[in-house]
Amino acid sequence: MSVYNRFDPNDRWVSLLAQSGRRLQSAELNEIQSLALHRDKQMGDVIFGAGHIIEGGQIYVQLAPAKLAIIFPSKVYVDGIIHKIGEKKIPITGAGEEVIGLKIVYETITYEIKKELLDPAVGYANFGSPGMDRLIAVPDWVVNDPAAIPMYRIIDGQVVTAKVPPELEGFTPMLARRTHDTSGSFLVSGMDGFIEPAEGDYVTLVIEAGKAYVLGYEINRLVPTRIKLGKALESRRVFDEVKYYNGTDIHSLSSKPVKAIQEVTAMLRLDATLTYDGSSLYNPIGSDAVVDIYSIEQLGKTFVKGKDYKLTDNSVDWSIGTTRPANNVAYQVKYDCMKKLTQGVDYKLLEGTNELMLTGSSRPILERHFNVTYDYYLSRRDAFYLTADGQIQIVTGQSDINPPAPPVPPDILALGELHFSAGGLETKVVNNKPKRLTMLELRSLLDRLERAEYNQAMLELDRTAQITDQTTNKKGIFTDNFTNFERADLGFGFDAMIDPANQTLQLPVNQLFIQMEFESGESVRQHERLLTLDYTEEVIIDQSYGTESLNINPYQVFGSQATIRLTPSQDSWVETSYVYETVWGWWDAWWSGNRTETRVILDENIPYIRQRVVTVHGEGFEPNCDNLQATFDGVNVQLVPADGSAAGTKNGTVKANGAGKFTATFIIPENIRTGTREVRIYNYV
Repeated sequence: MSVYNRFDPNDRWVSLLAQSGRRLQSAELNEIQSLALHRDKQMGDVIFGAGHIIEGGQIYVQLAPAKLAIIFPSKVYVDGIIHKIGEKKIPITGAGEEVIGLKIVYETITYEIKKELLDPAVGYANFGSPGMDRLIAVPDWVVNDPAAIPMYRIIDGQVVTAKVPPELEGFTPMLARRTHDTSGSFLVSGMDGFIEPAEGDYVTLVIEAGKAYVLGYEINRLVPTRIKLGKALESRRVFDEVKYYNGTDIHSLSSKPVKAIQEVTAMLRLDATLTYDGSSLYNPIGSDAVVDIYSIEQLGKTFVKGKDYKLTDNSVDWSIGTTRPANNVAYQVKYDCMKKLTQGVDYKLLEGTNELMLTGSSRPILERHFNVTYDYYLSRRDAFYLTADGQIQIVTGQSDINPPAPPVPPDILALGELHFSAGGLETKVVNNKPKRLTMLELRSLLDRLERAEYNQAMLELDRTAQITDQTTNKKGIFTDNFTNFERADLGFGFDAMIDPANQTLQLPVNQLFIQMEFESGESVRQHERLLTLDYTEEVIIDQSYGTESLNINPYQVFGSQATIRLTPSQDSWVETSYVYETVWGWWDAWWSGNRTETRVILDENIPYIRQRVVTVHGEGFEPNCDNLQATFDGVNVQLVPADGSAAGTKNGTVKANGAGKFTATFIIPENIRTGTREVRIYNYV
């Protein structure tokens, strides 16, 4: 049997018009349905996008014991239809990049497959006869299928990007276009980069959590991102750099830092013992690259260069004169030749420097030049940026002595640059900070500009007064920009603090941060970081009769069921810097000793979180779940059970109770940067 359908959107059909007296075609029924589905798709695409998740669809990646991606039940819009999809566990490799997509397969159901499609009209001639077939859509989650709609992107077992419900994706491009036209791509908060301590030939770039808009699309990264990058270890070779030997064994090389010395060639003065037997006027010296013969002697007799002999093809040529050495009697030759020195014997590169040291007995001829061929490291500049789909990408620049800025693609948000010093000794992050300014910040900038204009006008008046007024009238004037201590007299001490950010001077403030504590009693109730008077809850209005039933979770979608809560969830503190100054002779009139003054001169926020004890409350875990371990910003921490919770089987872990709850404490590790940091509780059985 054939199914006919002549519908084509390019034909611009609006409706099918039935005519009296004409028979109904099967194709016309199919075309009516196709026309309706096409209209639904056009309307749906305006509101939603292909693959838009209406409900559910949370993803959880399990790496042990089996590597699975678990996608919870969902409702997804595709091609004008909202598809209902059940939970599915998808095997993954957990290594590299993997893309989970949604694939829709259409199948035709006939009466041979499903007998219920036969005509159920009892008592009529068509009873039990076949009718229309059914076309069904079967949605399925697949991995790395180019024919599927990309939904989730996983890198090394971590979910990087995913569809975020529920947004009107059909409207989003229009809103994004307007946002980009008015403000461009900008940063709202966070996403600063910094370098973690290096390991071998690599460093780790950490991008802080934050929020940004790229091409008008909102990008919200909740946890820091770590990217492993290679150091600047590329090199370039210098051929035959000329050095002058004046008796000094240590010579500095011009291009720095030096990676390795490849070759050193020098002119050496050597001795050779030859024998003239009269059979040939040429006596080979036995060395290559002979430059000159310095002298020839035999039994106290000295031969004259240019009269008795000359140099020809690394040999002593006796053909130019009549005076020759005695036959079969050895004579001594001193000659100059270019020779390649042996590394480790004749020379070496001084460790930690860019200097060549001559170490062996083979030394260049005094007041002569020698050549050095060596490799030296090059610097590099990389760039990191954010794309419209939420990915952080790295552009590796060209290594050079003064490397140029790496080219970045258009339509991205450039977050900053990485400056790799030659040889990987240091890596510096330069954050662009393309941050959007709020109206309050713009108002503050305007106020600062107005103050700057006023101060500039006053400065001009002061300059005019200094030029025009008499010198005798200029007294009692002192200025200080409060950015350094150049004009401060530390010898006498002072009780003021400098704020270099705002360039202001202020009196010292004693700041004391105390963790909230209280003695348990009947009059106080604690709510994490808040204390209130004790109270009793009382029902004011009670509606004991239900007016209607409402299924608040019809698809049993719970997402990530386990949750944790930290106490305290945030911390603030200030580090104080001091200056110690010894004052001599300040009371010489009646005592000859001295005293030491201490002055608080600067309060500043430090870049690392201080170590302190944090309490973590967990719930929603599997009952009696064992070996729950924790990481703080990717660093393993030891969990100590608290409030009656049990320790896990493994050291440093805890065990959930029968209700899936636990309470434990841990200490924040050292050298953790300030900012939003991820605390993760997990167990691998």
